[in-house]
Amino acid sequence: MNSATSPAGYRLIGVDEAEARFDAASDLQYPYQEFADEQEIRLYEGGLHVAGNLEREGDGDWSPCNVIVDGDLTVDGDLEWWDSAGGNFLLVTGNVRVRNVLLSGCPDVVVRGDLTATGSVQGHHGDDGGRLTVKGLVRAQTVISTLYFCLDFARQPEALVVGDPYRTTCRVDFTTDELDDIVLPELLDSYDQADEQKISEALRAELPVLRPDVHRTHVVPSSPFPT
Repeated sequence: MNSATSPAGYRLIGVDEAEARFDAASDLQYPYQEFADEQEIRLYEGGLHVAGNLEREGDGDWSPCNVIVDGDLTVDGDLEWWDSAGGNFLLVTGNVRVRNVLLSGCPDVVVRGDLTATGSVQGHHGDDGGRLTVKGLVRAQTVISTLYFCLDFARQPEALVVGDPYRTTCRVDFTTDELDDIVLPELLDSYDQADEQKISEALRAELPVLRPDVHRTHVVPSSPFPT
């Protein structure tokens, strides 16, 4: 991962404010209160718009901070959040609009509104600690979750979903075991298994990752009510 810094405009808050104002722990699996002396909580009030990509700060395994966006988060590029150590969280109280969402390791990412990606959503190497929770609707081309990354969706996504049925709260179109058969051949490793890093690189480059004849098996019906 490349070294990254947080966008300007945040202020630091404590656990008491995070709970009093945002009831953060109600949607988080990560016990962030236990690490309050080691990780800051950075709050962006009034939403956040990032012109390029938004990445978790730092290039070490341990994240120096947790982040709350009070409002909508708009990222013109990719949202890339990860953790290879004890965990961290990103909580957005509103909607998220982004090109791709690329998650790996054990971050706990919560979107209390809708998540709209013009590209795709990927989570991998979660070890049952990585989690994406969306309280609204997910719209994307594909959602791909592998290697024990958990998805907690309140509604069936408007996307083709590849995931572990035991770690995904919605119906999946294809299981993780089937991913090897539907991913493009150039995204397989030397053992003919889907390579998560190659998939991430293809998504960053806005290239397709699935074979052209692959289609959703679970179609979300249109609402009979006007919007």
